[in-house]
Amino acid sequence: MKIVIVNSFFPPWRGGAETYAYNLAVHLKRRGHEVTVMCSNPPLEPGIQTVGGLNIERLRMSRRIYGTPVMPNLFSRLLSEPADILHANFPSPYIAFVTAVVSKLKRIPAVLTWHNDLPPVTRTAGMLVTLHDHLVLPAYLDCYSKVIATSDRYASTSNNLRRVRTKVVVIRNGVDTERFNPNVKGSRIKDKFKLHDCKIVLFVGALTEWHRYKGLDVLLEALSQINQSRRVRLLVVGDGALKEEYQQLASSLKINDSVIFAGDVSDVELPEYYACSDILVLPSKDRSEGFGLTLLEANATGKPAIGSSVGGIPSIIRDGYNGALVPENNPRALSSKLVELLYGDDPILTQMGKNGRALAESLDWSVVAREVEGLYQSILTT
Repeated sequence: MKIVIVNSFFPPWRGGAETYAYNLAVHLKRRGHEVTVMCSNPPLEPGIQTVGGLNIERLRMSRRIYGTPVMPNLFSRLLSEPADILHANFPSPYIAFVTAVVSKLKRIPAVLTWHNDLPPVTRTAGMLVTLHDHLVLPAYLDCYSKVIATSDRYASTSNNLRRVRTKVVVIRNGVDTERFNPNVKGSRIKDKFKLHDCKIVLFVGALTEWHRYKGLDVLLEALSQINQSRRVRLLVVGDGALKEEYQQLASSLKINDSVIFAGDVSDVELPEYYACSDILVLPSKDRSEGFGLTLLEANATGKPAIGSSVGGIPSIIRDGYNGALVPENNPRALSSKLVELLYGDDPILTQMGKNGRALAESLDWSVVAREVEGLYQSILTT
């Protein structure tokens, strides 16, 4: 098959949808398909690359609207590119709309992966989201042959997906279980930040306005409620415009010495950060969290995770099996759960990590790509 995957950005740009697009493209290529990725150019210059047999076309971005890159020549490039199937990624209304129009004009089937609903990050943004969901979305969503939801929970709770429920197929996100695995050593990171003889809580996420929903402020407040004599340290991996705000919050909560802002780390180093931790926490505030890929990366490394009961998180964390669920926006409940797991029965925590690894192995990208390939084939043969 000749497959064209369209996404807002592509590595080295970092994000959940970018990780998804990259791994899906790589594994489809390994399965013998011809794969082209179209994306906006940041952080690189516009142009065409061939990486590992993948054709990556980085289109010039003219501006960003509501966080979505606008690529003026996306329509013409998709229109001229030969393809058996188009695969777009949401939440980018621009990409979803353009891909739908090209699909209709060329009579090429298209698939849309629905990573999450549009997040209403401000009041104005909330109005735009409402206009989009009620007026614009219906104009293009029906053009897709199938819509992939990455969790059962999200598929059943999204008002937008209910409109096309007969087209929705649940195929969960994948994880690279070779890159993230229990044999990775975290001692170098512990040495670097002097994290020996303490419990290590890990948070991984961008510190930007668009990712405020990740709930780092909730985690900081939860940490402040743990007696500092317990020597719990929070390691924050990620960077962005909100870093100073979070640092000031840590200062006002008097937990500066317990929080380490590690900044962005390389893809090569990232598994070591998971390995050095005792537990990962993803305290997301609302359904903007469509999946929570960091939960799966932690589990693949043999580490349990705590997540809030929102969005797609409950489809990944089975409470008491591979981690724990807590109410969203509840620092006290999160603090209590952290103490319970970190200072409770060690064998239980270890078993949660083993269970998480088993889950991750069932969702290795080789498995997920085969499911997506099967979906393509079913569309093309009907």
